[in-house]
Amino acid sequence: MASPVTSKGLGPEPSARASAGQSRHPWERFAECDPYLYILTPMKHTDPRVFWESGEQLVGAELLPVIRAEGVRLSLAMELGCGIGRLMFPLSRTFAHVVGVDIASGMVQRAAALANDKGINNVSFATISGPEDLLHQAGEYAGNCDFLYSLLVFQHIADVSIIEGYLHVTRTLLHPRGLAYLQFDTRDADALYRIKTHLPDFLLPRFLRRGIRRIRRSPQEIEAWIRRAGLEIVGQLTPESEYHRYILRLRQPKRTLS
Repeated sequence: MASPVTSKGLGPEPSARASAGQSRHPWERFAECDPYLYILTPMKHTDPRVFWESGEQLVGAELLPVIRAEGVRLSLAMELGCGIGRLMFPLSRTFAHVVGVDIASGMVQRAAALANDKGINNVSFATISGPEDLLHQAGEYAGNCDFLYSLLVFQHIADVSIIEGYLHVTRTLLHPRGLAYLQFDTRDADALYRIKTHLPDFLLPRFLRRGIRRIRRSPQEIEAWIRRAGLEIVGQLTPESEYHRYILRLRQPKRTLS
């Protein structure tokens, strides 16, 4: 299923959206300002070498062991919130084709250019505006995605309906034996956290401001969303932490005794 590097626009171009009165998404600004640092905030300062090495290490130490242990097919992988390709590029050495989607066209354009520069020709990219847009554009992959993953993305989404939408699209895209690997921040929303979330942005450090700050969710509400989407949990890593990962498959119908 390999295909040339592409950058697909979904719906109106950013300029058309702006002319229609829609506000510019914060991640477009982050893509222009410093995509390396906004994607990997623990770096503290921009260092492309550290950025790319972190992707290689994460894929090798975290994603590939799960893929191998679960017997995932190696045909098609998809990343929700691909940024500029930190995880896609190393993973492209394992899968026949890797698709990356992101809400920031600036990220997608950089990722496509970098893939071309690196000679990686089994990846493709799309700019999306949300779950419905993803489903519309990725319809050709319905039921064929072997590994769908998203790290450091859902923790920034404030609108619960959008998260649920992506979970429903995940169910549609997954191959019957496919695997989803999704990260959330499930730390307790303590008093200090609640105070910080109610302060105006100008009083907060930049990585605690709206659009980039981490939004904590309880495992109970996340697991309810997962069930409603028709998915089931087959594993969890570091639960109740800032880096809580859920390993999901399509929910299997219950067998009845005849």
